[in-house]
Amino acid sequence: MVPEYIKVAWRGVMLHPGVHPSFRFILWLAMQRRLATVDRLMQIGINVPNECTFCKQTQETFNHLYFECMITNRIWAKMCKWLGYTRNIGDWECELQWISIIAKSRKGLSGITCCIFTMMVAVIWRERNSSRFEQKRIDEQKVCREMVQHIHVRGKNHSRWKAALEQLDFFLDCKYSISNIA
Repeated sequence: MVPEYIKVAWRGVMLHPGVHPSFRFILWLAMQRRLATVDRLMQIGINVPNECTFCKQTQETFNHLYFECMITNRIWAKMCKWLGYTRNIGDWECELQWISIIAKSRKGLSGITCCIFTMMVAVIWRERNSSRFEQKRIDEQKVCREMVQHIHVRGKNHSRWKAALEQLDFFLDCKYSISNIA
């Protein structure tokens, strides 16, 4: 009686237990391409300034905002490097496919990576709105530091994350590990 639907590849990211609910909601909107980016607003007849609020070099589209913009690409690359992944950052579809594969594992680092990706999507959206509506400039170091601290605080409640968190630095620009700070 219940219809069967096709399972989407990104369901593991959405349903991962370590992901904060508010970040999950923004991720779901992003997966459905329902965020009110400039290109989407123009499609429904709303005229707004169309330049990217981060790089100010090209039109803000969903794909540009998520990982084609040099600022967001650099932040995501920095977070991947912090997690121990050395890879070239691709476009939204490429990154979504990559994180969907990572999400299938329930190991500590995989859970942290899913949580960081989800937080990355939400933080980019938040910073975009702050930049567009409040004329605030994005501080890449502050954004990265916020994500790292969130993961370490959140990791105290996840036993699978503890070993992986001990291997990761507490701050991106410091040489102190979590064990040295605590």
